Amino acid sequence: MEKFKFLAMIIVLLMYFESVKSEIPLAPALYVFGDSIFDSGNNNVLPTLAKADFKPYGSNFDGGRATGRFTNGKTVADFIAEFLGLPFSPPYLSLRGSLKLTGLNYASGSCGILPYTGNFIGKCLHFSEQVDLFQRTVERELPRKFDDPEEFSSYLSRSIFVVSTGNNDYVNNYLQPNIYGTSKRYTPDSFAKLLIDTLSQQLQASLSHFYDLKIDIL
Repeated sequence: MEKFKFLAMIIVLLMYFESVKSEIPLAPALYVFGDSIFDSGNNNVLPTLAKADFKPYGSNFDGGRATGRFTNGKTVADFIAEFLGLPFSPPYLSLRGSLKLTGLNYASGSCGILPYTGNFIGKCLHFSEQVDLFQRTVERELPRKFDDPEEFSSYLSRSIFVVSTGNNDYVNNYLQPNIYGTSKRYTPDSFAKLLIDTLSQQLQASLSHFYDLKIDIL
């Protein structure tokens, strides 16, 4: 019953995001991290079986295009972008040309919090790798778009960051006893604690990095 309540809540939120779209951007950018729930095409260019660049994926998206989203239409991140009055955050690995100041998408299908989750399917970007790519974006690419450090800092502080990760650590790891030994080494509770502790360490490391980061405008 709780699962149905949660699903109903998600549907209501999506309907709300669809009906309430801001004409004036509520934030300068939307940065997206996670797995196939948010992936908008990063896996298209990775050597993996976890791809969604073919039909029927995308059958209800912008003229029926299969973009690499693991859905027939928009992702939750797309609905959030519309609500904020922003364009969809493009996949970082497929970016061509000028960097988008309205946000980027680093999510990668089949990956999770643990670095080895989903690697039996092929290469994907686990959460730490996604954060590393974002840090590279902040250090090397974004500063060139701003005239002074204060403007850049204001941009980052007002941007929105969304994350969806962890479910593949069960589906593509813990519940694959013939491939991974995690279900033999960890109880369900201890494995959940492992994921929480690992994610917490990853977030703390990235936050400390940004606290120490000296932003230079190139």
